[in-house]
Amino acid sequence: MRVGASWSDACILNLSSRGMLVQSGLVPERGNYLEIRRGQHVVVARVIWSQEQRFGVRTQELVSAEELLEESSRAPSSQSSPSSERRAMPRPTETRHDRSRVRGRVLEFASLATFGAVSAFLLVSTISELLSRPLLAIEGALVAKGGR
Repeated sequence: MRVGASWSDACILNLSSRGMLVQSGLVPERGNYLEIRRGQHVVVARVIWSQEQRFGVRTQELVSAEELLEESSRAPSSQSSPSSERRAMPRPTETRHDRSRVRGRVLEFASLATFGAVSAFLLVSTISELLSRPLLAIEGALVAKGGR
């Protein structure tokens, strides 16, 4: 586990798709970001809570328990030393930022379409009412003349 420039051993006690319960001699403060490495896997997370030697983190990406368990528990080789940058590792082509932007565009389009449909309905209702008044008056006048 790396917190800032410091490395220490850590034990993952519990794992979910978006978080972990970790135990370590070095307990980071709430809000700090850290890296947890297991073999070739690197998990970036933010500390949500800490108490004594345990703390909970929320991960930036989904974590697969199967992938972490498949990796052997031996120390990383010299090729994947802790000093290597995680930025050099391949990243998914579609980032969370891109997905959020697409969702925002869809929501904006849906809002505008709904606003347009409601506006069109109100406009048609108003025009229909405005045109029906004179026609009802003419109809009433014709009925009154024909009835006399």
